[in-house]
Amino acid sequence: MKQTKIQKLIKFLASLKLAVVVIAALAVVSAIGTFVEAKYDLVAAQKLVYKTPYMFFVLGLLAVNLTAVMVDRWPWKRRHVPFILAHIGILVLLLGSVFTFRWGLDGTLRLGIGETNRFVTLPDTEVVVWSSFDGDRFSKIFEQPVDFFLNRPQENPVSFGLPEGKLVISDYIPYALSSKQVLFTENPKAGSALRFVLSNSNVNVTEWLVQGKENQKVEHKLGPAAVYLGPIPESANENAIYLEPSPKDPQKLSYKIFHLDGKRPTQAGLIKEGETLQTGWMGLEFKVLRFLPKAEEKWEFKAHHRPTPLTNAAIKIQFQGKDHWVQLNDVIKFFTNQGVYFVSYASKRVDIGFDLRLEKFEVGRYQGTMRAASYSSLVSEKDGTQTLISMNEPLKRNGLTFYQASFTEASDGSPNASILSVNYDPGRWVKYLGSLILSLGVVWMFIDRRRASRAQAPKEGAV
Repeated sequence: MKQTKIQKLIKFLASLKLAVVVIAALAVVSAIGTFVEAKYDLVAAQKLVYKTPYMFFVLGLLAVNLTAVMVDRWPWKRRHVPFILAHIGILVLLLGSVFTFRWGLDGTLRLGIGETNRFVTLPDTEVVVWSSFDGDRFSKIFEQPVDFFLNRPQENPVSFGLPEGKLVISDYIPYALSSKQVLFTENPKAGSALRFVLSNSNVNVTEWLVQGKENQKVEHKLGPAAVYLGPIPESANENAIYLEPSPKDPQKLSYKIFHLDGKRPTQAGLIKEGETLQTGWMGLEFKVLRFLPKAEEKWEFKAHHRPTPLTNAAIKIQFQGKDHWVQLNDVIKFFTNQGVYFVSYASKRVDIGFDLRLEKFEVGRYQGTMRAASYSSLVSEKDGTQTLISMNEPLKRNGLTFYQASFTEASDGSPNASILSVNYDPGRWVKYLGSLILSLGVVWMFIDRRRASRAQAPKEGAV
């Protein structure tokens, strides 16, 4: 019987040759993805390989091949059942993956010890612009999702029209090593900056404190002691030194030292660059290394060929004839005659609808080293429920699964925040169903083969 064009097409789509090509292509694409992930990171592998049209095309071709093979066997007989189940199981698995890709969520939740958070950070990024004309109230004027990793602004700049001129994003570095400079500025709305050293026989800490605006309170805490730049209070129940620019002498700082016990007298006076103070806390000495009455932070970025714990993405913004760099999850301010603009380049955040608070975080170390062997987070919810999330014990709430992923450390090596991986997989049960159908097909196939082998075996006593 002569085959129709449709039958010929089905024969081709169901052919073993096409199946071999599809499997080989899937292996090649997966191998490339593994190589990219090993050289860079998972995000780069997803953008360049796993979530590209090439991968979707190969998987789609696999689904077509599996479907054509089943159609080509029609009408089905009993011996086809395990074969059909196995193919349907794989198709259902692919369908579950589509659900996960389209409607799933995979991000991170950072919880500082004693802090509450309800926002999950996603790999997607966005640029947001706020404006303020009184320095206190802000209104969002632009918000745009961006993917500079795939759509480089060097080729397609992104611009926002402002009353004072265009704000243009013109450059992007995916893996940048950053260094911060604090520079003098003539901007009258800028705050002050202080570089200090706090030291004794066991401690030596050097830091910058930079006010984002005048009279803003900024701080650096070191265990049982703290240094503040901002308005000086009348009292404080902690070991702390408060400093603020002197209204009488712009080159000096007014200061006051407080003690935790509250019984010892505080110290107060003026201090300038190069001078030192004895704090009275554990033999700590405070020294002013640099003081700028008006200052701003400026970041410099150098491109690196691959990601490291010290690299971060960064973009270059051009505004009013000047170039400015800002790194991912940071904000830059532009002061104009009419007001101030805040530009944020940040990862997208999703509200999960309920709060989690980190009550306690514990790290187990390998004996004799500082390497983490295990870590766990004790989190609480609004109703007081407490749950321990460990590396093998996730928390499940409202369809979300919280896994213990990692943690961050303070300058003294102690953990200060827990990083939870948050996953929502709407296709999970579809994939479970697909795995079950596939397993039934495999089991059925082995049962049928065993029956067939028994039927073909010579009967006992036969000559």
